[in-house]
Amino acid sequence: MEKRKNLPARLGACLLALLLLAPAASADEVYPKTLTTQEYQTLNLFLSNFTEVGVGEISPFSPDQVLVDFAHDHLWCNRHDDFEFGEYFDGYNCRVADTDIQSVIDDYFYDAPQVDLRQTRLTYRDGYYYHQETGGWSSGGFALSASACGLGDGRWLVSFLVFGAGEFWDNSELDLSLAEAIDKYGDPCSQGAAVIYATDLADRSTYKMVSYTLV
Repeated sequence: MEKRKNLPARLGACLLALLLLAPAASADEVYPKTLTTQEYQTLNLFLSNFTEVGVGEISPFSPDQVLVDFAHDHLWCNRHDDFEFGEYFDGYNCRVADTDIQSVIDDYFYDAPQVDLRQTRLTYRDGYYYHQETGGWSSGGFALSASACGLGDGRWLVSFLVFGAGEFWDNSELDLSLAEAIDKYGDPCSQGAAVIYATDLADRSTYKMVSYTLV
């Protein structure tokens, strides 16, 4: 019960912090948005690319290692066939080429920087990222948006709840209402807020992340 009592205050603090970090907007530009079904599902899908990898805070200004590791983990969650399995040096048994790391960053972040591909928590050698795969990876869960507020110039301040960490889920969960998700998964495992750039909330191709924070 304590978790649910603290939720509005924690989300409010997170939203306020991100709003202060966002470029200033005039009062007539800031407005709440009632999401359509398509906008709700698309926003949830975009946010879930961040929640599933378990990143706590990220933006285009994050250190290169944070961005590179996000892109690597995104590939692991969504393009598993890109990874090669075998017997490599130092006991590593899994690797992926660095070929698409920059393109993932470019796809997901507003004004994405050019990163140093060598900056990573993983072992990097000759254009590959190596790790020892034991089957111990688990999803950080999926996001369901709780609110969206227009800030002008294509920017949106959104709050979200995270469900299903460590559990199996698929994209069909992204159209659940918050009440349905709580009924199925219990209390949210975390919550957060983000500033997103999108010219059309129903069109994933227009989305870019400006700032993302879990609380």
